[in-house]
Amino acid sequence: MKLAIIGTRGIPASYSGFETSVEETATRFAQKNIKTTVYCRKNHYSEIKSKYRGVKLVHLPSIKTKHFDTITHTLLSVFHCLHNKYDIVHIYGVGNAIFLPILKLSGINIISIVDGADWQRKKWSWFAKAYLKLCRMLTVYFSDHYVVDSEILINDYNQLYNKPPVYIPYGAKKSDQYSEDILKKYSLIESGYIIFIGRFVKEKGIEFLIKNYSKIRTNVKLVIVGGNTVDKQYENKIVSMGNENIIFTGFLYGSDYESLLKFSLFYVSCSLLEGTSPSLLSAMAINGYALVSDLDENKETLKGSCETFKVGDPIDFSRKIELLFKNKKMDRQKTFDIVNKYYNWDIISQKYFELMKN
Repeated sequence: MKLAIIGTRGIPASYSGFETSVEETATRFAQKNIKTTVYCRKNHYSEIKSKYRGVKLVHLPSIKTKHFDTITHTLLSVFHCLHNKYDIVHIYGVGNAIFLPILKLSGINIISIVDGADWQRKKWSWFAKAYLKLCRMLTVYFSDHYVVDSEILINDYNQLYNKPPVYIPYGAKKSDQYSEDILKKYSLIESGYIIFIGRFVKEKGIEFLIKNYSKIRTNVKLVIVGGNTVDKQYENKIVSMGNENIIFTGFLYGSDYESLLKFSLFYVSCSLLEGTSPSLLSAMAINGYALVSDLDENKETLKGSCETFKVGDPIDFSRKIELLFKNKKMDRQKTFDIVNKYYNWDIISQKYFELMKN
């Protein structure tokens, strides 16, 4: 079986949830003797590798702008796929569905992986939102299977279309190696800070987080991991809101990211719009506790663990933060058990494998 995975920045993962999903699943597919190729964006990597943990890598260029980076790379990847005659293509992201008819006409089997209600994000213009809704329809009708990672999305798609999605959740991985050196780098102490991790985009509610956390009298630091490689103006706006109690690290990956998460008191997020959050899942797997806005998607992910506050409500946010600082009673084991049961990458990869065998 020859498999190609397109639509993401590639692997090794160093950006977002899609890339992590590709790395975790593709490397497991390769172990099952599936000839797996992942298409990577050449401008995203300083070191160009031909192979990674048994997975073949193909690096192609793209136009690195907000609107054209993904779509130009996917277009080139599609034509490269046609030339190499794959049996199956995994294509990530609703916005890439515009190319599905081309793949379908070539006889390639298609599994599309969609990511929440992307057309609801504030960054998109009315034209972009209309385009994404069109792509959603193309995803449904031109994919052999399309995968959602949320039961909420299952209901949404079932109400709109007579072709049901396949539910395969996103996974979480718990590391067993952490280093306290990262604490020294930022002058932190274990459990002396809370942490947010994510891209600097408006729907993540980072402005709300900084504004309202700054009003709380506490010695507990707020560490913010992330940035925005495309919209530097917005990134600079976020950083300008900081004070001596807030630490910005920029993007972190691997051991640094995992260690900062592990030694924090808990993870915090004030998202206004969310799908299944990879950062929240990482927090659940590595740290064991989180305080997040009570979006349905977050509550579905937590499955009764951790704590939530009313989305966009500064009073409830401050109250929940202060209660956690005061009590510090956090049932982390309950969270770890949920991760092991629902978000195991081995089980998730096997579900994709069974889907491909069909």
